[in-house]
Amino acid sequence: MKNKKIFFLGTVFILTVVYLFLRLNKFEERTTYHLDQGLHLLESWEMVKNRDIRLIGPMVSSKMFMDRGFFIGPQYYYVLGFLGIITKWNPILIDVILLVIELGFILYWVNWIREKYGISEALMVFGLLTFSRYFIIHSRFFWNPHFLLSLGILAMISLVKYIETSKIKYLWFLSGLWGLAFSFHYAAIFWGLPILILLLINKIFWKKQTFIVLPLGFILGDLPWFIFELRNNFYNIKTIWWVMSQAKSSSRMEPHYFVYPLVIFAIMALVWGLNKISKEKKKIALAIILIITISWFQLEVIKDYIPLEHPHGWTYKMAEEVVDKILVNNCPVNFNVASTTSGDTRAYDLRFLLTRSGCQPMNVDKYPEAKTLFLVAPENRLPETETVWEVSSLGKFEIKREENLSETIKFYELIRL
Repeated sequence: MKNKKIFFLGTVFILTVVYLFLRLNKFEERTTYHLDQGLHLLESWEMVKNRDIRLIGPMVSSKMFMDRGFFIGPQYYYVLGFLGIITKWNPILIDVILLVIELGFILYWVNWIREKYGISEALMVFGLLTFSRYFIIHSRFFWNPHFLLSLGILAMISLVKYIETSKIKYLWFLSGLWGLAFSFHYAAIFWGLPILILLLINKIFWKKQTFIVLPLGFILGDLPWFIFELRNNFYNIKTIWWVMSQAKSSSRMEPHYFVYPLVIFAIMALVWGLNKISKEKKKIALAIILIITISWFQLEVIKDYIPLEHPHGWTYKMAEEVVDKILVNNCPVNFNVASTTSGDTRAYDLRFLLTRSGCQPMNVDKYPEAKTLFLVAPENRLPETETVWEVSSLGKFEIKREENLSETIKFYELIRL
């Protein structure tokens, strides 16, 4: 028994080192810092600065109906605000802290699986998460859907404990975590399917507390959002219903809509399946899982690659370089920033870094009033022929500065004539 525990701890230590190396190696070059990160940090910054406790968080821009957006809960902004204060609003440090916290939840889950189901199942789970290219890439940037993984671990354990003990406190934990997860991303609603299935299989769904505790705990877990709904004529709930009822208005579902809310339940289903077969069959199954994991793991993740949804060649270090160029002669006056390297034409990534430096650009609706425009653009998109409003609203201008940021991206300082 002692040798098994030593083997387990040694293997977990090695996998932890590998886990961190695959994610932190050349972290600043590979991290994704773009529209969502810049915008969400900027709004969290304003919340803290103005001491404005919000009842809603970011708008889910991929779901729109008749110009109505669906807003998630404010808990994500609370987390970013707290981390922003303790890191002096450093996006890289915020990302690293969240990465380490997520690893802590995974290690807790792995040890729980070891105690309950066995060493082989626990190491299989840790191995899958360690070498998954999808999770490696997602570990390199902070994003509200990511919280569903850590919260899913706690919810899964609470659900199992409730099934085994029938103690109502675990049902409260489960329902509260479900509401909290929904506050971070609405895809957490998919938790309802595995919760329903497991409660039905174990013949405890029809208990009175299910219909009392589950909805009450869910509401308490996302209480600010529900207060906002009551104060605003159920704005979000109506928007959700309209989006769901209008198939033509629904956008395509990205992988994270299903991966982050359901991956914990899916892996636990695999663990339960392995735990019920013979040792011989389990060895074969684990060997197959290992082969599949290795074949899916691509070594490109520890080489240079284009970060998720980033413009080609654009990095966090380059964003800091642009900010230094803008501030080279102290903070300009009557200026704005724009970018045509991607759909984030208002350059929220640069906008936050400048605001953090005490040099806030003009608002995003003030481009026609700006005297100076700092533009980041691909080399084949010249400012003179640019048609996006953020640039064209400048009218006639002269190029005061033109510098190469890389072989494919340029930096311009444009002055209105």
